[in-house]
Parts: sequence; C-alpha cells; structure tokens
Amino acid sequence: MDFSKGPMTIGDGFQGQKWTILGEPYVPLHMTPSSLLMHAEFGPDSFVPTHLHETQDETLYILEGEMEFELEGKTIKAAAGTTVTLPMGIPHALHNRSGKTARALVFVSPTGKMYDYMARIDGLSDPAEVVRLGAEHEIRFV
Repeated sequence: MDFSKGPMTIGDGFQGQKWTILGEPYVPLHMTPSSLLMHAEFGPDSFVPTHLHETQDETLYILEGEMEFELEGKTIKAAAGTTVTLPMGIPHALHNRSGKTARALVFVSPTGKMYDYMARIDGLSDPAEVVRLGAEHEIRFV
C-alpha cells in the first residue's frame, strides 16, 4: 500500500477501489494479512442474509443510522456509535429496517479470503452466484 500521499480516508478506497455488493456500496480502506477494513452503506430495507465466516471474526462500528443484527437467536439493535462483534463460526444476519441509509465501518480479522470474495462479487446481481462464490471463499450462507 502506498502511503506517500498521506493517510487513507473514507472515500479514497484501497488503491481507488469501490465495490457494489448486491446494490450496496463498499469501499476497502485498509488491508493486511491480519485484517481488512471497509466502509459500507446499507440503504433502507437492505440486508445481508444469514451466513457465517468459517475463519474470521467480523466487527461493525455504526457510523450513522441504525442496524439490526440477528445472532444466536437474538436481535441486536445498534445505533450510531455502537460496535457489534460477529464471531467466526456463528451464523448472523444484518438488516437496515430504519427507513434511512446506515453507514458502518466493517472490520474482518484475519483477512483470509474476504478481500478476494468482495472483489469477485462486485457488481453481481444474482444472489445464487454470490452464495456459490461465498462457499469458495470460506463464507457459508445458511
């Protein structure tokens, strides 16, 4: 990563990349073998279906708006300023039922195959293909 122009900021993206994942914008901000940091926007009524990361913990810090998380049979409501940790191997889902856009920092550790997965599903509109590629990248939809 080239830091010669100063620190990365939201909107700069990692090497100028911006992804569209099932209609929602994601910007990779930082990546090492041990962690991946992304900025994500979740439009009203958007969701990420129930899935689990076989080899990674996922943590979201809500920057703006409200999100709901389903984890171990419980619904967790998170407003701006809240951090939610989704441990590896435990199925979880994300929902924006607030009627407004929510923004979050998404931290995955270790990076594993997550960066490659996000790059592969960029622009795809077929949920079945997103699920199929997830299985190849240690993400299982349930």
